[in-house]
Amino acid sequence: MRELRGLGFTLESPHNLQQRHVRALAKSWEERGLSASTIANRISALRALSIWIGKKGMIQKAADFVSNPSVVHRSQASTEDKSWTATGIDIPALIGMIEQYDPRVGLQLRLMQAFGLRRKEAVMFRPLKADLGLGIRVRDGTKGGRERLIPIETPEQREILDFAKSKVKKVNEHIGHPDLNLEQAIRRFNYVLERFGVTKNGLGITSHGLRHQHLNDLYERITGAPAPVRSGSLTADIDQLTHDIARARVSQEAGHNRLGITSAYIGARTSPKRTDEQKADIARFKELTKIDDLSDQDAAELGRLIQKLNATL
Repeated sequence: MRELRGLGFTLESPHNLQQRHVRALAKSWEERGLSASTIANRISALRALSIWIGKKGMIQKAADFVSNPSVVHRSQASTEDKSWTATGIDIPALIGMIEQYDPRVGLQLRLMQAFGLRRKEAVMFRPLKADLGLGIRVRDGTKGGRERLIPIETPEQREILDFAKSKVKKVNEHIGHPDLNLEQAIRRFNYVLERFGVTKNGLGITSHGLRHQHLNDLYERITGAPAPVRSGSLTADIDQLTHDIARARVSQEAGHNRLGITSAYIGARTSPKRTDEQKADIARFKELTKIDDLSDQDAAELGRLIQKLNATL
């Protein structure tokens, strides 16, 4: 409302919000050079508001409200491996140094690597309460309050969980600093990491990179091949079912409902470009499979096409 007043609009009530107001705001944000994610998120908030005031459908795509749709285009797929190992970081050595300075923050980082936890989830982690034997329940600090179960599949995961359990005495005790509230504990976490250069401007990494590390390692453990963001087109050789199973596990462990969000961590699978000959063969294959009663000649051709496509695609 304040921004709209500054742009020359005087709304008496949020119920008077119209498309022209949203366009004016979006134009102002675009001219100020706000990032694509910021503009898109603000328009999403206005979309929610429009529904609450009974104007559902008034705001559709963010691209409809800016002069250059590309400024609000966001690619979900990561094109860069944000894992710590991708930058040549010796993870045990770096976390070991951090642990000597602040054991609590060091333990939080180990949990992030072992289970793909977010920063807030690691700070609020209650190991005694979370341990279910074959897996852990992640509940505190989750995004949107969505709890999830993460299987314990490696000796390293069990070892770090048992170590975390040894550092608390009560079922409801978390591994954050006991004398700090949540806000202070997160500030302490950020301070310690900045002190050791764990920033984009420092070592070129962030704590969130340990979450990427875990999820990309998980994909590779399931499929036997590096994730798309690590291997480029190599994953095109993995059958679709195996790829989808791995994506589902990554999505589940990350705490997301949509399979598509996994691309933000593991990258998008690319398929080799098809030649004109392959395209023609595929078109002919589809044409033949639609015929109910194939002649001997057509049946023979279909068989040859199947063998050829299997060998080349």
